[in-house]
Amino acid sequence: MRDLRHTVGEWLLGREDSASMRNRLMKGVSGLLSLRVAFGAMSFLLTVLLARMLGAQAFGTYSYALAWVMLLGAPAVLGLDQLLVREVAAYSVKSRWDLLRGILRAANGTVLLVSLSLAAIAAAVAWVLHGRNPPELVNTFWVGLLLIPLISLTRLRQATLQGLHRVVFGSIPERLILPALFLATLVVFRVLRVPLTAPAAMSLNVAATGVAFVVGAWLLHRNLPAPVRQTAPAYERLLWARSALPILLFSGAGIVFAQTDTLILGSLKGSGAVGLYGVADKSAELLSFVLVAQNAAFASTAASLHAQQDLGALQRLTTRIARLTLLMTLPLAILFIGFGPWFLARFYGAAFLPARPALTILSIGQLINVATGLNGMLLIMTRNERALLKAVAASAVANIGLNLLLVPGWGMSGAAIANTSSIILLNVIATVSLHRKTAIHSTVLGALRR
Repeated sequence: MRDLRHTVGEWLLGREDSASMRNRLMKGVSGLLSLRVAFGAMSFLLTVLLARMLGAQAFGTYSYALAWVMLLGAPAVLGLDQLLVREVAAYSVKSRWDLLRGILRAANGTVLLVSLSLAAIAAAVAWVLHGRNPPELVNTFWVGLLLIPLISLTRLRQATLQGLHRVVFGSIPERLILPALFLATLVVFRVLRVPLTAPAAMSLNVAATGVAFVVGAWLLHRNLPAPVRQTAPAYERLLWARSALPILLFSGAGIVFAQTDTLILGSLKGSGAVGLYGVADKSAELLSFVLVAQNAAFASTAASLHAQQDLGALQRLTTRIARLTLLMTLPLAILFIGFGPWFLARFYGAAFLPARPALTILSIGQLINVATGLNGMLLIMTRNERALLKAVAASAVANIGLNLLLVPGWGMSGAAIANTSSIILLNVIATVSLHRKTAIHSTVLGALRR
């Protein structure tokens, strides 16, 4: 297996760079891709089962409540997840175990306090306003608020393991255990013909997330270097805060960007439209699963190469990974764009055929996203997070404006056009900024030598 990975690594990534780097990347990518394939398959089955068991209206209620939870959870991480990837990788290279322990302790304590506070405030606001919304939506939202601290701390644990080059271990709980448990409980409900409601579906999600969280905490404990546990913590709070602030704003803008279409569509067109659009959106997101895996696998290596000022190797790997990712994404994109009606009718049922235009438009957007490569991650790992913040902020504002303009008249198709246009804008700005700041070209058209 190791010889096969070495051979494939040379073929895909070239022989210019060190064998240890190729092997580490191939080990991370192969493991993450396996997890992403499994996660993508289970996520697809989860969406199909939820849509069929709940129906368009209740599925829309579940999706709408979850979108609000994801939006509220964005500030809770405070931008510390991406900061942890970068700093843990750098501290490990320099053997600064005291600073590594300090940033882990400070990050987890702060995020736990902020996430619990946000969940409590959101619950209180929902109680005050509960008479203005359907009871099922309010109950689903209240249950979903339990996800905020779980997901926030999970992102820190994943980031820490990424920085330690343990990306596969960091992804196993959420990419394998969580969807498997959620899917298994849904299958039991369906076999026993137990009626499923939106609050019940959210409760199953919370329970599966809780189990995955416990497993993830155990994996972090097992993989944390021994010197980290044995040394006294040291802190660089001002430096961390300065770096985390733009990443926080970027993360918040990114969540707003990701949830705007669902939230505005639900507010203007109701839960039924969200249910149909959610099927198209979740399906189109499958096109990015290889890109997400490459982001996680390559982030710590990119940070290390930048710290060593080996920009030649960074460019070569960036270009090869972009081309490989696009090649692996094309077959599924062709299915969604060319055979959308068959796909929707076959897996979700004829009731979801109206989502076809949205699926086509969103798939085109995701394909362009993949073709532009890892520009966002590279901006953060090369310490140019402020440039990324500007790109995400501009695209988020455009997304909100376009949704408000297009959704009233065009419904789901308008939301899809707004989302795709914003994705294109984001990637154009981020790609240009990355090249100006570092001379790195992130797209599939990048150079292999420099």
